[in-house]
Amino acid sequence: MITIDCREAENLKHEMAVFVADWLEAIPTLKLHEITLSKFDDRTIDPEAAVKAIKEFFASIGETSNYGVLQNESNISIKYLHSAQQQKPKTPESMFSCTHCGFVTPYEVLLQNHVRMHYL
Repeated sequence: MITIDCREAENLKHEMAVFVADWLEAIPTLKLHEITLSKFDDRTIDPEAAVKAIKEFFASIGETSNYGVLQNESNISIKYLHSAQQQKPKTPESMFSCTHCGFVTPYEVLLQNHVRMHYL
């Protein structure tokens, strides 16, 4: 299980959870200031692969120069690199998660269609 501390990237937490979980084929769990990633089975997630996925996320949104990723065993912290004021956090969006497989989406209709796929 990997824990990602997102206190300094709160405005990107939801998008990061979806991107990194897809990249690592993991189940994301969103907490107040953290994302926890785990696998379906007993396999462990490589922390270095998680760091690479987070860096790829920042590269995909053009924020590579603004955030640093620090790893300490299975704990990963994201740090804002500039002392200037960060972007204002967006209002929290609702995230919907599949109870069968952990699929996460911000769209309820997409989740409903996804759940139907489990019953085909």
